[in-house]
Amino acid sequence: MFTRPPVYALADDVPKLKVLARTAGTNAPGATLFAEEFDRLCVLSHGGKEPFVRPGSSLTYLDLRTKQESRIRLSHPADADQTARDVSLLSPLGAALIGLMEGAIFRWTDVDGRLRAVKVISIEA
Repeated sequence: MFTRPPVYALADDVPKLKVLARTAGTNAPGATLFAEEFDRLCVLSHGGKEPFVRPGSSLTYLDLRTKQESRIRLSHPADADQTARDVSLLSPLGAALIGLMEGAIFRWTDVDGRLRAVKVISIEA
């Protein structure tokens, strides 16, 4: 088991995130991980902390296994457009990234039993 980094959300984002966490079930590959991360959220009334990954955030992350950097936008499942580099909150990657601050590393075991690890390099609104 890995120690997971702190995760944050703005109070304004919590209602929509809560609906996703409670209604996703286990149909989406990352739904269980998303629900676990939702339960760990530290809710902030304003964005007083350093930048953290929110729904709609564009960010660059590093896959620590492949050493590949990617730029994506984290989206609600209904809004995710794979051709536009959108990543759904309910995907394993989206669930891993939500709420992380720049520099944070998140590790998890995927559905195939492989270790995954990503590091947030930069976040834009």
